[in-house]
Amino acid sequence: MTSHRPAPTGSSRIGTTGASRGAGLRRTPRLELRHMANPRELARMRALIEGWAGEVGLTADELVDLQLAVGEAAANGVEHAYRGRPPGPVEIDLELRDRGSSGGAVVVRVLDHGFWRPAPVEAGPRGRGLSLIRTLSAGLDVSPTGGGTEVSFEIPVDRAA
Repeated sequence: MTSHRPAPTGSSRIGTTGASRGAGLRRTPRLELRHMANPRELARMRALIEGWAGEVGLTADELVDLQLAVGEAAANGVEHAYRGRPPGPVEIDLELRDRGSSGGAVVVRVLDHGFWRPAPVEAGPRGRGLSLIRTLSAGLDVSPTGGGTEVSFEIPVDRAA
């Protein structure tokens, strides 16, 4: 597993995990990011995701979809999770998975450890992030955890990992 030196306010790890496929094992590219819920960290997260996407061979269009969806989920954690208290971590986990003849998918999980806040019924003048993620992805799930919120979804990609 390749490790990168942690950034002063965050860390990232690009590596592989074993996953079974048929009779053998294959290597599955993965990116794990841990950053403080600070708006200044969003640009760093985007840059790390862009570098990872290049390493795993995503197309420019796939990268745009990934960046928009992950960016919206992470921005929600930054803006809403720690309101009224010091910022805590926002975690982003990406894994490129083979889906056989149907291509592949980047499986995304964004987690914060702040306060759960259900999405408002009326979006108001803002609040279009979850709708955007739903349009770009498959299987969007937003769930409370024991201490925060987990957003998970998949970005389809055109070829197997």
